[in-house]
Amino acid sequence: MSFRSALLASAAIFVAGTAFAADLPARVAAPAPYIAAPIFTWTGFYVGLNAGAGFNGGDRTYGEFGYTPNYAGTLSSGSNTGFTGGAQAGYNMQFGSFVAGVEADINYIDRSNGGSSVIVIPGPNTYNLSVGDSNKYFGTVRGRLGFAFDRALIYATGGWAYGGKIGGSSATYNSVAMTSSGNGSSNSGWAVGGGVEYAISNAWSAKLEYLHVDLGNKTQTLYRASSTTQGINISGDNKFDVVRAGLNYRF
Repeated sequence: MSFRSALLASAAIFVAGTAFAADLPARVAAPAPYIAAPIFTWTGFYVGLNAGAGFNGGDRTYGEFGYTPNYAGTLSSGSNTGFTGGAQAGYNMQFGSFVAGVEADINYIDRSNGGSSVIVIPGPNTYNLSVGDSNKYFGTVRGRLGFAFDRALIYATGGWAYGGKIGGSSATYNSVAMTSSGNGSSNSGWAVGGGVEYAISNAWSAKLEYLHVDLGNKTQTLYRASSTTQGINISGDNKFDVVRAGLNYRF
């Protein structure tokens, strides 16, 4: 074979090899694996703190006992708004968009009624009353049922409530000091309300909540001097409303 023939054959082999290589599939890097973002859920335990205001209150009445006849009436009220703050803990379970749970809390509250009244009753009975009572603590154990919009939760709540009330009324009967009983008591009742909660992050959520708390009736008895059969009862509904903000840590 001549040199020219060998050169032509080499060129033909090179061109054929290049064309074959062009037909091979190109080597492409594998795509990065897809990692889905975790889906947010309200399910789990939480603990938190709350603060707000307690206000309003039930009517207060007075009623004589041991006289003929016995007179009764309504008493004026003074300031009845004060600070409240405490702690809560609970558990939520989410089913689709619905969230059900239970929550317990214990709270300090500084809510008081005050006022003075001079009650003149037909005949010799005149009472000079300094009326006052206050709530110092309350707590609840409540169910919660709500609807979740991703990280926002709107809920209703209700259940058992308890609390303590201190009576602070004093009186004179015809200018003579009266003796008192029933100055302190613990009551139980119910609470109902609702609120909105928003998850700031996967661990923290903030809420705004309203509760109506009804702890029944509180009665303080004042006896006229040297008597245990004549005097006056001062009664009041131990109920109040609470508006508060809270911050929860979710486990």
